[in-house]
Amino acid sequence: MAVLDFGAPVAGNSLFTHKIGERPWERPVNIDRVEDAISFYMTSLSKEDTLDDLMVAIESGIAINPLSEALTLSQVMRGTHSLDVALLVKPVVMEFLAAVAESNDIDYKFSNKDPQAELDKKERTRVQMILQGALIKAKKEGGEDSGTEILEQMSEFLDQDVNRDEVMEAQDMPPPEPEEMQQVNEPPEEAPQEMGLMARR
Repeated sequence: MAVLDFGAPVAGNSLFTHKIGERPWERPVNIDRVEDAISFYMTSLSKEDTLDDLMVAIESGIAINPLSEALTLSQVMRGTHSLDVALLVKPVVMEFLAAVAESNDIDYKFSNKDPQAELDKKERTRVQMILQGALIKAKKEGGEDSGTEILEQMSEFLDQDVNRDEVMEAQDMPPPEPEEMQQVNEPPEEAPQEMGLMARR
């Protein structure tokens, strides 16, 4: 039985909580040309106080891509320019911040994602699917043999999601030292004999 929630907001309620044009992004923008938007960002970001804070953020580990996206979208919310202009201006802002960071010898990164790692993961998935198909086909045609055993080993390795660097690091590790056997020089103690009334002396 469905439970009716009469306290939930009505669909489209957010369209009636404010008057049209009351929010900044619902009004005509202040800047409607990409060239003017670039000039606006270059002027505002070149200020020493603003640039110092941005460089501190980049030096602390924040990637330039999300930083530039937050910067441009915040201006969209303020009604400075439209979302289309923000998408076109963001690469320019990214290159500007990267150039300033490089001139100040600050290590920076454009994104927190590792494109090479994503490509490797996709390639591993593709190879895994091909191996699974080849393994099924080989078992149907000729049964299990040394070839199918190799395919299964390769498939198991890909399932473990172990990269090449981890394998090389494991090979470089020294083998564990065997535990030293403790040598007991003392003879084992004999259990004491009970001395009863009938025991021989």
